[in-house]
Amino acid sequence: MRVRMTIGKKIGMGFGLFIFFAALVLLLTNRTLERSRRINDEINQVYSPSVDALVRLRNLILNAHMLIKHWALVESIPTAREKTALVEVTSQELPALLDRIDTLSANWDNEEVALVDRVFGEMDKMFALHDQIKDMLPSLESYSDPLIYLERNDMAEEGGPLDEQTDKVLADLDVLLAMQEAKRRQLSNGMIRSFDSLKFFVLYLGMGLILVGLFVAFLIIRGIVGPVQRLRTILIGLGRGVFPRARIKVGNDEIGEMTQALMGLIDGLRRTTDFSHAVAAGDFETEYRPLSEEDVLGHALLKMRTELGERERILETKVRERTDEVVRQKEEVERQSRKVVELYKNVTDSIRYAKRLQESILPPDKRIRELLPQSFVLYGPKDIVSGDFYWFDRVGDKILFAAVDCTGHGVPGAFMSLVGHNGLNQAIKEHGLIRPSEVLQDLNRIAFNALHKDREQFLVRDGMDLALCAYDPDGRILEYAGANCPLYVVRDGTIIQYAPDKIPIGGFELDGRSFTDHRVQLEENDVIYIFSDGYADQFGGPRGKKFLYRRFRDLLVSVSTKPLDEQRKLLYRAFNDWRGVHEQVDDILVIGVRA
Repeated sequence: MRVRMTIGKKIGMGFGLFIFFAALVLLLTNRTLERSRRINDEINQVYSPSVDALVRLRNLILNAHMLIKHWALVESIPTAREKTALVEVTSQELPALLDRIDTLSANWDNEEVALVDRVFGEMDKMFALHDQIKDMLPSLESYSDPLIYLERNDMAEEGGPLDEQTDKVLADLDVLLAMQEAKRRQLSNGMIRSFDSLKFFVLYLGMGLILVGLFVAFLIIRGIVGPVQRLRTILIGLGRGVFPRARIKVGNDEIGEMTQALMGLIDGLRRTTDFSHAVAAGDFETEYRPLSEEDVLGHALLKMRTELGERERILETKVRERTDEVVRQKEEVERQSRKVVELYKNVTDSIRYAKRLQESILPPDKRIRELLPQSFVLYGPKDIVSGDFYWFDRVGDKILFAAVDCTGHGVPGAFMSLVGHNGLNQAIKEHGLIRPSEVLQDLNRIAFNALHKDREQFLVRDGMDLALCAYDPDGRILEYAGANCPLYVVRDGTIIQYAPDKIPIGGFELDGRSFTDHRVQLEENDVIYIFSDGYADQFGGPRGKKFLYRRFRDLLVSVSTKPLDEQRKLLYRAFNDWRGVHEQVDDILVIGVRA
């Protein structure tokens, strides 16, 4: 006897299969989650804390490196915020973190333990360099010692011993961090494989659930849901303003009556749309018939057609008036633009004339050759006029020459250069001074009086840095004094540095302090270099960093054996190669003299 499969039985069988597959999926999911939880516990209790601790250690080392370089390069009191922060890192945070890493390393492999021991050893060497800098600079006064100044610069400069030792520690630490991260990743991959297995089973069981669901849905959709869904789709489209492309078959039931009423509404909306398009195109005479006397939308459209026609005429009048106003404004803008162009030309011409005036105070090349045949001047203003200038003259049997760097560049720097040039002439030619230290002392007084005539109202912070030399060619004796500008002497491939006084010219009264004279007995073929800071401060290179004095000294040593004219060309070429596409940041001035 054949069993009749009613819709109820079919639906019951479908839901039974659905429940079976759902229970099976639940069981597999629970087993996979238990296994994943065990793997997750191992990751969170061993490897994730290790990776976090190593990352924290790396950040502390970088922070300590930044703070110790600040200690070495920036003059500060012992209680400065950066110094106390370094002490706190090395005495509190770092020991606690090292104890934490030592505890975690109990679960590591022998290779990892050996590597962390090597990292600790390299860290001891790194902090020994830190202690050396701390002992070298215990107070603010220790920064003024010239010998300590050179030693701390060599240790803390870019690429120096401090950078090299820190890079060693970070390199070993990165290797150890990569090993820990690899183990954590391996466990994570195991967890992913577990989930992939679950995905494989759930995929096929899910397909079974889909088939059962389709079977149950077919029984319901065939009778009622299908026609209702078609009506719903049309209504949603109408809500978005989209008309159906084809007519729907109308049945003899209630759903058919609803369909017939809906199609009538759609026909009326199509006529309304056509009317709206005609009105929008400016056809205010087009015919339109409302659906009925109660059709609010239809009557509103007819009223809109009348009002839009009237407004179009008003707008045309306003557009003509506004167009005339825009034309008048355009003519005024063009007139003002011509004034701006003319003003810019006048200002530029004035600055170019100021350049000719400034160049008139600089000694010509012929005069420099007469005084110092074996010499060169590399002079490169950043703007049309410059804040740097050079000065040459003979006083008795000595030749005096100076490289001067005034505050700022461009027009402000050019004004300062006139103050400096007149001050040097006054101190040497009028006051009869020849010793560099006395000249700088007198020049400071002259510049201070010129810049601070009205001290009660304001205080000018501008001044100048310079290096001044008095050279006796017969005895090859060089006297030098500097205000923030050093003297370099290259002898037999080695550079000898003479530190300047850390006192700007004209910035403030000396109050009893004086400049220091350096007396240098030169040897044959020694090369003297004085310069402003514009060359070493130029940004460029592959990473857009400063040229720096270390690289500048190496460049001077490499070109010192060349003829003086060739040295100037090589220095200028090296400067442009380093600058590349970067903007010149300051005026440059380099003077070279061969003994």
